[in-house]
Amino acid sequence: MPCNIGYKSYSKVEIPEPQPQAFKAKADAPEIDADLLAKLGNEDPEFLEWISELDTNSLFKEALKRAKGCVAESERVEMVISQDGYIEMKSFYSSAGDKRNVKKITEELSDRFQMEVLGIVAQLLGYTVTITQNGSELVLEAEEEGKSHPCDYIKVAKKNRNATLVFEHFKSRGALQLETARFLTLAHKLGVKIAVGDSVTSEGDPFPGEERHSHKHGHHHDHDHDHDDES
Repeated sequence: MPCNIGYKSYSKVEIPEPQPQAFKAKADAPEIDADLLAKLGNEDPEFLEWISELDTNSLFKEALKRAKGCVAESERVEMVISQDGYIEMKSFYSSAGDKRNVKKITEELSDRFQMEVLGIVAQLLGYTVTITQNGSELVLEAEEEGKSHPCDYIKVAKKNRNATLVFEHFKSRGALQLETARFLTLAHKLGVKIAVGDSVTSEGDPFPGEERHSHKHGHHHDHDHDHDDES
């Protein structure tokens, strides 16, 4: 049964293909959308100040550690952060077939690393994160830490070049917009510049206790909505 409580948004997004050499732990953040910065500057200036002091190098190391633990044969590839703040991958192969295998491992590590970075973004924002692999699709689900249903919820799904970003169960349109700005800005800070395309924002049923019609719903996240009709 689909969740339909509070405000939600569903967006088709573009997440750049991982290019490890482009992740710079010590470099300036990618250029961030001016509208996002303006919104955060007006509504959450403390957040902007906080991310300006963020130690991205240690966060990248943690993302690397997590990625290596989830990819088979990751020991075949050396994946480290250089002194210049770049992520480097090195490996050796002895045949054309072995080269293809190493290339596959490298691609899987890059994809997983990128999703682990987004997982850390969600954790920094106070969410409990789960990342699952369904074939070639990586899915990140994040629920507001320590809260019972309905709690703030974020989902990122990426398969090849197709990606979607979902925010659900927010109590107001303003809260939804602000959390979206926080997530995108922090992701940009950590080198994942998500470009938002077609997007739909909608208001669902009221939260328990609100003065609108009741809506009984257990704490179950089966978020396979038929979103194609919304875009």
